Amino acid sequence: MNRRGLAAAIAPAALAAVIPALPAGAVGTGGNGAFGLTPAPGPDGRAAPYFMLHVAAGHSVAATVIIINLGHATQRLRLSRSDGVTAANGGSAFSGSFRGCSGPGCWVSRLPAVVTLSAGTREGLRFTVHVPARTRPGQYLAGITAEPAAVPRAVRVGSNGRATARAVIIEQVTVGVAVTVGSLSRLTTRLRIPVVSGGAIAGIPRLEVALENTGQTFTHGAGNASCTVAGKRHTFSLIAATVLPRDQAVIPINVRGLPEGTAIPCRVRLGYGNGLTAIWAGMVTLPASPHVRIIHTGPGAYSVVPQGGIPGWAIALIIIGALVLVAAAALLLRLRKREPAVSAKPPLPR
Repeated sequence: MNRRGLAAAIAPAALAAVIPALPAGAVGTGGNGAFGLTPAPGPDGRAAPYFMLHVAAGHSVAATVIIINLGHATQRLRLSRSDGVTAANGGSAFSGSFRGCSGPGCWVSRLPAVVTLSAGTREGLRFTVHVPARTRPGQYLAGITAEPAAVPRAVRVGSNGRATARAVIIEQVTVGVAVTVGSLSRLTTRLRIPVVSGGAIAGIPRLEVALENTGQTFTHGAGNASCTVAGKRHTFSLIAATVLPRDQAVIPINVRGLPEGTAIPCRVRLGYGNGLTAIWAGMVTLPASPHVRIIHTGPGAYSVVPQGGIPGWAIALIIIGALVLVAAAALLLRLRKREPAVSAKPPLPR
C-alpha cells in the first residue's frame, strides 16, 4: 500500500525570519473530492499556516483545527496525530500517523477518530496538547493528519506484457503543531557540519553536506561550497531547509564540471540564525561515474551491462567457448565413424 502525504514541510513559526511563510493549512484530494486541515482563525480573523503554541513543561493548552470538505459529496475522514521529523535532505516532514505515536506526537490528544462532513462544509475540532513534566526547553514538532476513512480501490500504475502492477494510493493532509517549551529568547540556535562527502545521482556529481542541529530551535540556512581545481576556484550555492533540534540531514549540492575519482580541496560555509556561521574545510573525492546502462531483457527482467556494449575480454571468452564446443562436436563425430559395424545375430533357440 502506497501513501502519498500532501503536507508541506512545516516548521515553527516563532522564527519567521528563519522559516519561510507557508500556505495556510494543507489540502489533499480523496475519492470524493478535496479535503483540508487548517488552524482556526485568530481574533483578527486570519488563520496561521500551522499551530504555534507556547507551553510550559507539565502544562497543557487547547486549540482548534478546522477540517474542511471541499468536494461535492459527503466524506468520512479519519484523524490521527503524527510526529514531526527532519526529511533526509532537510525540511520537516511527518511520520507515524495511524500507528503508535512517539515523541511530541503523543502530546496531542482528544481528537475524534472519524469525522463525517457534508459537501462544502467544515467543522472545528477542539484538541489538547500536553507537554510532559521535565521536558527540556526547546522547540518540538507534532502534526494532525487526515485521510479518507474508506480504503480506496487499487489503481493500475504500470504493466509489462501480461504482468500488471496495481497500488492503493491513500491521500493524506497534515497540519503542523509547533510547540515551544521555555522562553524562546533563551533557546540556543546551533548548526554544525560534521562531514562533507562526494556522491552522484543520475550521473551528476555532487557534494553531500551533513548537517547536525545541536541547538534547541528549528533552523535552516544558506551559503555556498567552493572547491579548487588546478588553481581555479569553483563556487556552488548551498540552500539548507529546516533541520529540527537533535536531528540531522544531508544537503546535496550539484557540482558539474569538477573532476571525478580524485581528491580535491573544498570549503563549505553556511549562514544561519541571527548572523551565525557553520564552516567545514577538507578534501573530497567525487566517485567516478559507472559506465553501465540498464537494459530490458525480458518480461519484468532488467540487466546492467557496460556502457558501449560487451567488453573485449567477454567477447574473447564467448569465442573460445564456442570453439571448444565445435572441437568437441567434431571429435565425437570422428569416434562414431571409427566404430565397427555390429552384425545382427539370430535369436537363441528355446
